Amino acid sequence: MLQAITVNKFRAYALTNNGEEIMNLQLDRTELNNGQLKMPNNLELMIRKSGMLRKEVAERMGVRPETVSRHATGALQFSVPQAKEYAMILGCNAQDILFAQKSVAMFGMLDDSYVTPCDPSDGEISYYVPFPITENRRFIMSEHTDQAKKWANGRMYMFENNCILSQTVDDTSFMRLCILKIVNEKKIRLGVVYPEPGGTFSVGVNVDSHTSTTGSNSLLHTQVQNGLKLSWSTPILTCIMQPELIGIVRKAH
Repeated sequence: MLQAITVNKFRAYALTNNGEEIMNLQLDRTELNNGQLKMPNNLELMIRKSGMLRKEVAERMGVRPETVSRHATGALQFSVPQAKEYAMILGCNAQDILFAQKSVAMFGMLDDSYVTPCDPSDGEISYYVPFPITENRRFIMSEHTDQAKKWANGRMYMFENNCILSQTVDDTSFMRLCILKIVNEKKIRLGVVYPEPGGTFSVGVNVDSHTSTTGSNSLLHTQVQNGLKLSWSTPILTCIMQPELIGIVRKAH
């Protein structure tokens, strides 16, 4: 249960009733003095999850819609009692509103073993996740055209993009499902990497085995390419089968 938010030595702490610290944000002295500090919160996401409009929430709160908007962006701070009131309206806990969830950017879409990166000109696509993440996490989402795999569309695969930025092959991707780029190939692949003597690699492609209803695409039947050079490779950290059931929601930009 949330007890208080206090400012101490220009750091913000959120404490539970047993004194456990659950949020620690560094504050900027200038912003603190002139009132420009924006504390992150989760109000926007909770409103979207509830299916309500901001206007409806404002009416039940007894405030103007503009006030709710400013609360959601952090431009106007709200109190713990107000957070509890929002929580009653939205059907969640005050903690769910007060502590902002991070979002994970979408890297691209998966069709069979090929990953098509998102077009930057379309704007960023990202999703709020209900668990702690680091800034370098990315998603790819399955969007298969193969009829035998379409039932698995919408599945999300998470990975870290450090190896893409540094153009390196992560040895933790060996003999694991990973996202990779083969030298002199334009397309990005999903596959299993096997190291070879001399710095080359074998890659088993079309290994999204748990999406096939026929069993024909299991790892035992996969196509393996040998003697490849890789630009980069990074392992898939997790596959989320049904993102909507664990509270993953697309972020509004």
